[in-house]
Amino acid sequence: MHIPAHDIWWLIAGGAGYGTRYAHLRMGALRAARRQERGLTARLLQLQTHYGYNAHSLVSIAPGAQLWAVPDIDGAIIYSEFGRVWLAAGDPLAADADVCALARRFIAAAHKRGRVAAFVPTTARFARATTELNLGALKIGAAPYFDLKTWGPRGDRAKKMRAGVNQALRAGISFAVIDHVRPEFKQETEDLCRRWLSTRRTATSFGWLFLLDPFQHAGLKRFFASRNEAGQLVGLLAASPIPARDGWYLEDVLRHPEAPAGTTDLLVVEALKHLAATGATMATLGTSPLTKEGPDDVPPGDFPHIEQALRVAAARLTRFYNFDGLRRFKAKFVPTWWESEYVLVPHGASVPPRVAYAILRAIAPGGLAQLLTRQLAHSIRAKRN
Repeated sequence: MHIPAHDIWWLIAGGAGYGTRYAHLRMGALRAARRQERGLTARLLQLQTHYGYNAHSLVSIAPGAQLWAVPDIDGAIIYSEFGRVWLAAGDPLAADADVCALARRFIAAAHKRGRVAAFVPTTARFARATTELNLGALKIGAAPYFDLKTWGPRGDRAKKMRAGVNQALRAGISFAVIDHVRPEFKQETEDLCRRWLSTRRTATSFGWLFLLDPFQHAGLKRFFASRNEAGQLVGLLAASPIPARDGWYLEDVLRHPEAPAGTTDLLVVEALKHLAATGATMATLGTSPLTKEGPDDVPPGDFPHIEQALRVAAARLTRFYNFDGLRRFKAKFVPTWWESEYVLVPHGASVPPRVAYAILRAIAPGGLAQLLTRQLAHSIRAKRN
């Protein structure tokens, strides 16, 4: 139990009896806070089951996120506070007719508190609907979507996908649907996550928006695994539901660094086939940051300087994140269509830099300094090895 410094002198002055009472009070407060957090999580999960349209809606119900709601609307906004920015995780969880009203009141509440409200990453549908709210839209990437009723690519467009699957099968890689998550499988997955993160070019831990926790809300997810001939877990895919679209977000696709080529290809292809066979109508592989795919559902130009900076960033930040490699990987599965995703912020010259910093803090809690420091340490270790 953490004891705040300003309480320590009370413990010294009060003696053992006071210390015991203090401990009971502190533990009681902690239990009450946990009960409140569980209640908020349960409410958000209920809303997500009814209104989850954004692929990130379940992922965003994570430790550290907060709930904002009003009594007369059945809905909520998941957000976290970074400095003077209220950063909302994607679209509000509400009925279509209430989404804009809820967003409007969230923006007004933030303004009243001297804060800036922002939404990221939002769907194109929400971005189009909020033009009346004086929000500027900035495209940050796009996501590939699969119509599972018709998906079954053939010919040259799918040759890279087929080649990867065939490589994995020739190497003895098997695919399995995980019906029951047992402790042994969790331990295997934790080991796989550590190995996978050690190879990422970002060289940093993920924060609130992109928390790597495959078993968060595990009861709502579906899991798929790949094993080598020795039975070792070499690949994992965790899928989160998108209830309002009768679909699934292939959220975590992890591969052991020493797994044979094509392991993730086999995982993705077989997972899509299984989801289609069990009645799902669509699926997505999630955001590909800074990609040009996807239509311009919202005309660009709200923040021309930031748009130019993003174009420069896409070219210069490849040391930290392989944007183009991620896009190519997702495109090889021949998606049926791409959907653009956006950051939405109120118009104002001083807003975008604050929001950009908040997004960076959400991804890497230590901010840019941590990102650069860890990248340097990662490079030094690589040279030593």
